Amino acid sequence: MKIRYNYVEKEKVKYCEASSTVKEAYDQLKKTGYRSIPVLDESGKKFAGLIYKVTLLEYYHEQDGKDEDSITSLIKDQDAFISEEESFIKAFLTIKRLPFLAVINDEQEFAGIMTHANIMNVLEDSFGMKTGGYLMTVATKEHKGAIKELVSTVKDVNIEGMLTLDNGDYLRRIVLNLSHELTEKKLNKIISKLEEKDFRVTFIDDVHKEKAAAGKGK
Repeated sequence: MKIRYNYVEKEKVKYCEASSTVKEAYDQLKKTGYRSIPVLDESGKKFAGLIYKVTLLEYYHEQDGKDEDSITSLIKDQDAFISEEESFIKAFLTIKRLPFLAVINDEQEFAGIMTHANIMNVLEDSFGMKTGGYLMTVATKEHKGAIKELVSTVKDVNIEGMLTLDNGDYLRRIVLNLSHELTEKKLNKIISKLEEKDFRVTFIDDVHKEKAAAGKGK
């Protein structure tokens, strides 16, 4: 999956330019309420890095910074960007230490940002949080052909997604996203078939119920 379909486009992003003063950048950050925003070059097209609210505050209070000073020396994380043609997994691994990633198009111009919320939306989709269904966690001893055997055992059911955990460990957990159309009787039959094959069903989440419960808690 490429990230071009999963980021906030430039038109919806608040940013400042590298020519901004400390006060201009700080005012922009206060206006947005964010702890960091992207910085673009004077053309407004090229990504120059990130400016952090805490960096500006430290500059004011610890370095006796002035409102009219340039933010050039305060810009950080100039490498916090990714191409919109890159894979989702690269973005997932890169964004960990950052508030967001700048997204660069084919012309090497700033196209928008990928946020942690974007990442969560993709993960929610893979877990069936949008369509509902059952998330069945299955434990198995790690062995060649384990996933093939698992899928073959539940071949009569529509598997809408699958996630493997504990890869490389002796015991592996596999999470199956099964159709919301399953009846309780059919679900129990699947559990029995899996246990006959030495798979152990450790947990089942009803996505519809979890979403309803989460909604009540807001």
